Amino acid sequence: MTTSEEDNSIEHITSTIKSTKLTDSQAEKLKSIIESIPTILTSLENSNYDEIYGYRINTTDKEYVNESIRNEILLKFLAADQYNVELSKQRIIKTLNWRNKFQPLHAAFVEKFHVELNELGVITNSKSNKQNLKVITWNLYGNLKNPKKIFEKFGGGSTTEFPGSQFLRWRIGLMEKSLQLIDFSSVENNKIGQIHDYKNVSMFKIDPNMKVATKEIIEIFGNNYPELLSTKFFINVPLIMGWVFTFFKTIKVINEDTLKKFQVLNHGNLTESLNTEDLSKDYCGSLNKSLFDLDVSNEIKLTEYGEIILKKLSDDEIEHVNDDVE
Repeated sequence: MTTSEEDNSIEHITSTIKSTKLTDSQAEKLKSIIESIPTILTSLENSNYDEIYGYRINTTDKEYVNESIRNEILLKFLAADQYNVELSKQRIIKTLNWRNKFQPLHAAFVEKFHVELNELGVITNSKSNKQNLKVITWNLYGNLKNPKKIFEKFGGGSTTEFPGSQFLRWRIGLMEKSLQLIDFSSVENNKIGQIHDYKNVSMFKIDPNMKVATKEIIEIFGNNYPELLSTKFFINVPLIMGWVFTFFKTIKVINEDTLKKFQVLNHGNLTESLNTEDLSKDYCGSLNKSLFDLDVSNEIKLTEYGEIILKKLSDDEIEHVNDDVE
């Protein structure tokens, strides 16, 4: 099938979307985005980079394009901009340019991080949890022995040729891994949950380096991972740390729709939101296991097209090294 033969009828596009029910108007706007794919790609800094979350965003005549997943991903971008087609196109272009530069798949599946960073994050996958809380990324800030030193140590430049601090690349890598576990075409599992645990955190005001890093992460997530968050829990937040939620409001990089997804709890009992049988005893669940026992991050496999992207990146690096040697 050539690009011109791609079935972009409203009926067909609607049939590819399983995560939500589209109105005719919404389907028409998604149709416009899909038809703009060639123009979007030619607008990029690297017109050959057509990957988002490990999936190929291109026309259906191209190999490795899963039409349904492609359309579901494009729909998330469109929905994030309240179905404003032009804004959505610009967001997609910016995201593809960012991914080309930052290489988040490399951060997730190639780069190795210090144990102090790895102790801050866990990914769990419970099929019995409520809708869109099956895949969860956990940020364990209580494991920060010294928040200030962590950001001094890992808040500097990357140890790779790619941009971003070690902390940022670690955090983006955690997100990219979690996205390999969701089903974009599923009503039940097309978003992830996030849990930020502040147990044992003793700081009473936010460190300047942490503030800068947090703001950067929020902006990157907001711009490049639209409509992927179901609920964000802030748990074990001491009353004296009331600045946590206020902070997110004051930095003014989170929209109101996202803020509505935040839940701040001064305890760690998650049994009202998560299935007790799959929940660690540390969070009042029935499992006699630690959260790290439930971590699946090292078992996650990248998509086939994602692997192709990483191989091409590796080949380019080898070619670059050879050029330097010559």
